[in-house]
Amino acid sequence: MPTPRRSLRLALIAILVVGVLAAGGAYLLLRDGSGSVEGTTEGFVATEAPPAGGSTGAWPEYGFDRFRTRANPLLAMEPPFRERWRFAALSLLEFPPVIGGGRVVLGTNDGRAIALDAASGRLLWQVQLDGQMAASPALSGDAALFSTTRGRLVALAAADGARRWSRKLGTSIESSPLVVDGGVYVGTLDGAVVRVDASTGAVVWRARAAGDVKASLAASGGNVIVGDYAGRVSAYAMADGHVVWRTTSPGPRFRGPGRFYAGPAVAYGRVYVGNVNARVLALQADTGRLAWVREVGDFVYSSAAVAGRTVFVGSYDHRLYALDAVTGAPRWSFDTGERISGAPSVIGRLVYVSTLATGGRKGVTLALDAATGQRVWSFPDGRYSPAVAVDGLLVIVGRQVLYGLAPA
Repeated sequence: MPTPRRSLRLALIAILVVGVLAAGGAYLLLRDGSGSVEGTTEGFVATEAPPAGGSTGAWPEYGFDRFRTRANPLLAMEPPFRERWRFAALSLLEFPPVIGGGRVVLGTNDGRAIALDAASGRLLWQVQLDGQMAASPALSGDAALFSTTRGRLVALAAADGARRWSRKLGTSIESSPLVVDGGVYVGTLDGAVVRVDASTGAVVWRARAAGDVKASLAASGGNVIVGDYAGRVSAYAMADGHVVWRTTSPGPRFRGPGRFYAGPAVAYGRVYVGNVNARVLALQADTGRLAWVREVGDFVYSSAAVAGRTVFVGSYDHRLYALDAVTGAPRWSFDTGERISGAPSVIGRLVYVSTLATGGRKGVTLALDAATGQRVWSFPDGRYSPAVAVDGLLVIVGRQVLYGLAPA
């Protein structure tokens, strides 16, 4: 029989748990000291496939679509590949390009917005912008949208690079633009989430985050979702920017709140995101309630890819992890031999990942069987996010070079 003191302690814990769970978007307590919480099927939309946009002819945003799943399983592309073209950017390529309208559009670390002919790799235009670019652009109608480290969101004509509008939104933007129904959403390093009008650049609303926002937002229903450097994940209403839910601190067993550099991916009614405390979390998209947590060994700067009820995420411990989207249980992991910083991509049945090589060496790009983790193919260049693709064209992102490949 519990002592009065133990009974009081248990009662206080029960009150705390009830109070935490009653607050929208709260984290659950750990069940053991391992840093992982096994998940349940609660809130999992089993009949919902990872959003693939129904298209194989464009890759218009970072992460492929508004849900940032970084996956297009409709593309049936298999190695071996032959090189169609290559483009030397002469600058670090930290984030992948986007593809649409017969163009490959990218931003470079030295601040150039560039468009290439997708068929030949020929330079169509380039424009020097104000500040570096540490984000992918986005295509919206006949415009290409770029964010810069001097806090500007810029719209250029996709056909010729002519400037449409430019808007100063914060101290710095490393968030790739998210385009949804005429709105463009980004986060800023001075702790704001902003919606602007895609046609004019006019600010529609500005919301305060709990901390600096480096990650790219994802869409879920009528909300946009992102994590911040205070270790919170928040959902903002697209209509007016009010906070629909926000996670609370997970406590010391999670090694503190854990900054979110990685952007979220939304699938199956859940939000999947990793943090720098070596955790991958699954949250219910409508409430923010924790579904599961999985410890993966080291920093997670890599945004997740989601396909086939599997969450793929890279870690600084050199491994690419494949986790069950329902429970977070490990399916397989692959040791790449180097740290992983960039987000993986799922194209057809393969998952692509690049390695962050050290000591001045080039990284490599690997293609693994998404179901088993077996190595299928490799390419002798890579660093961050590895690949985007459309029908007949696989674009590999090297350290400073883009490679246009086609099935051999």
